[in-house]
This record gives sequence, C-alpha cells and structure tokens, in this order.
Amino acid sequence: MKSIALLFWRICIFRSGPDTIPVNNILTVAVIAVNALLSIAVQLTYADPAITALSAVTLAVVSLAGTGGLIWFVMTLMNLTNRVAQTVTAVFGVDIILTTITAVAFAAAGAIDDSVRFFAVTLLTLWSLAIYGFIFHRAMNIHIGFGIAIALFVVIFSVAITEAALST
Repeated sequence: MKSIALLFWRICIFRSGPDTIPVNNILTVAVIAVNALLSIAVQLTYADPAITALSAVTLAVVSLAGTGGLIWFVMTLMNLTNRVAQTVTAVFGVDIILTTITAVAFAAAGAIDDSVRFFAVTLLTLWSLAIYGFIFHRAMNIHIGFGIAIALFVVIFSVAITEAALST
C-alpha cells in the first residue's frame, strides 16, 4: 500500500507518469472505492452542514462516474483505450492525495485568515490542474499544454455533470 501511495505522490511531484502504474483491475477498483469514501467523508465533514449522507454519496458517485466517463471519451477519441485503466487509476489516485491535502488544509484553516485560505485553495487548484495535465500529457504522448487543456476540459465538464445531476 505504501508503494502505491508513493507512486501517486511521485506523479503529484511530476517524477512519474501513469505509465508506471500497474495495469490491475483490482487496484483500479480499490482506488475508485477509496476515492469515493474519502470524498464522502470530506463532504460530510467540511461541506454545507445541511448535506445528507445520501447527497454526499450521490455527489461522489456522479463525480467519479462523470470524470471516468470523460477520461474514457477523450482516450477513445485519441485511440488510446488500452491506456484508460492506468489513466483513470492515476487521476483518481492523485485525487486521493490532493483531497487529503485539501482536507488537512481545511482543518487547519480555522485559525487562518480568509484571504490566506483562498490563496491556498487557488494554489491547490492550479497544482491539481497541472498534475492532471501532466497525466494526460504522459498517457497520450502529447504536449503538456494540450494535456492541461484536456485536464481543464475534464474538470469543467465533470463539475457540470455533477451539478446537473444534483440539481434534478
């Protein structure tokens, strides 16, 4: 487990790519499950106090399904379906790391000024887009700028899908 977490951390600091992740369906399912559970826990802890457990589960499932579907769509357009599992595992594994860092930052944010909190969230958001762009860059063998553009596409449309599903 420690080696897998270290692998995701190495992706977060741009030292490894999704190609270093073993192709293993059990690993992919485990990463998705951990990501979902962490997302639910963070939503119930730090989101609007009125959020219900059902809403948190719905948000996690729709968000993960939307993101996974968009990754599959983009990889299929690029004729790289053989790399979908590694890319999905990389994105969701890195998201576990980033969500944990964000949760710790929010826990510490009680004593921090709002402007510092906003700055920290902005930095985390930019870092996550850079990481996701790096993952797409390595998975698709494209320029890093295109990778970041694809990451932005996936993030924006994933949020839109999640918001649309929750508003109905």
